[in-house]
Amino acid sequence: MRRARADAMRADPCPALFGAGGAQDLVPIAYFSEFRCPYCRALERDLDTLIAEYPASFRLVQHELPIFGPPSELAARASIAAARQGKQQELRRRFMRTPLVAEEASVLRVAADIGLDVDRLTRDMASPEVQTDLDRTRALADVFGFVGTPGLVIGRTVLNGAIPYALLRRIAEDETSMAVPVC
Repeated sequence: MRRARADAMRADPCPALFGAGGAQDLVPIAYFSEFRCPYCRALERDLDTLIAEYPASFRLVQHELPIFGPPSELAARASIAAARQGKQQELRRRFMRTPLVAEEASVLRVAADIGLDVDRLTRDMASPEVQTDLDRTRALADVFGFVGTPGLVIGRTVLNGAIPYALLRRIAEDETSMAVPVC
């Protein structure tokens, strides 16, 4: 089933990769991450810095790729569900910048602290839509060959693994100097 999803995604990965309806004049950045990945934690800060430096140049699309077992999947489900309430980035920052051990009680405590409707979050985390999102991300990761995290697709450039900020910035600047991908 996983292979079939990846094969189907190969035909037209762009809508799933970069999302629909985003600003077409911004360079899209698809970011594949895992909450327990130390390299993702560092890259997350670098992406925040890049976007703060160039606010009118980039559009970040988050892809949760839980690879370290049930706690990672729980955190990923919470992140995707928080997006439905408009608080994904706030939840992600809390998860990425604290030594959180993802278990139901700690995830729900963070959710309540940032003002999420915890009952709705719990329902959404268990929903088929969240599972579909996770399956789509796994299929995209398979298409791009991401066996670990972090993974990035910046416009036309595909990167897997940790990179220093200077290289991230240089690639991002190169991508902004070209026409935005039609994708």
